[in-house]
Amino acid sequence: MSPVVAVVSKRRKQLKHLAPIDAQQRLVQLWLHDKPASTRERYTRFATAFTAHLGGVGKTISQTTVEDLVEFSEVLYQRNLKEPTINTYMAAVRSLLSFAYKTGYIQFNPGAAIKLKKLDQRLHEKVLNETDIALMIRLTERTEYRYKALKVRDVLILKLLYVAGMRISELVGLRWKDFTPRDRTGQVTVVGKGNKTRHILLPEYLWVEMMEYRGDAGECDYVFPSRNGKNKPLNRQNVDPIIKDAAERAGLSEKVSCHWLRHSHATHNAERGTPVPLIQQTMGHADLATTTQYIHIRPGDSSAMHLPRV
Repeated sequence: MSPVVAVVSKRRKQLKHLAPIDAQQRLVQLWLHDKPASTRERYTRFATAFTAHLGGVGKTISQTTVEDLVEFSEVLYQRNLKEPTINTYMAAVRSLLSFAYKTGYIQFNPGAAIKLKKLDQRLHEKVLNETDIALMIRLTERTEYRYKALKVRDVLILKLLYVAGMRISELVGLRWKDFTPRDRTGQVTVVGKGNKTRHILLPEYLWVEMMEYRGDAGECDYVFPSRNGKNKPLNRQNVDPIIKDAAERAGLSEKVSCHWLRHSHATHNAERGTPVPLIQQTMGHADLATTTQYIHIRPGDSSAMHLPRV
């Protein structure tokens, strides 16, 4: 028996001997157990909403039909949620049902019949110019802070999100043990989605700034600690205001967020001719197609430019 078959068989036996509600709760726990903490938090919320909807009609996941999924989708629309949010809910529910099917908890996967809408992400609207990002950083450096250490922290947060293309969850989880010297510079080890590890080589100037900021912090200390102490990371909800304040200083849209800097990292690299696989590796994209979309969002040329004036 292969390891995969053995695991599935074990999980099926675990669920078989439980009461329906207990089996459903255990199924959700098994589905979530190997996901990153930030994903578990969101997916728990999505699964809770879905199972509550089923409970309202006297059902559990084992009795789910395609109609239940359609009705759940309609409930989300009635809550005036935006389409990308609804898509995220439904994608999570499909993942849960797929897992339930693979473990043998359900004999038919109704999620396979549901197709998610393809949304226009309009990435080009979420990409800043290189001069805009430089302005955000320079004006933050010139701003009067009550404590100089906080200003240095905010500047380095801006630089890491853009230069290293990090996700906010990756940034707040950094500890000093994740930084390794490399000749005159160094690399940072990042744990991304699905607990996948990648290594990002930093430019020398940024490495030097990070080491100066470190001071006497220990290996296990968080790089950006909470105000409550070095043993707790900065809350991710506290990072976005840093970005929005920097954007406001630069006269940019109030919609600017942490992820805009990551989008800008990929787009600016694509425009500069950086090899796409290298961008993919640095950003931690599982699919090369995710990376290649950045090549096309701000074309430098098009066939429209080669026609005569009409």
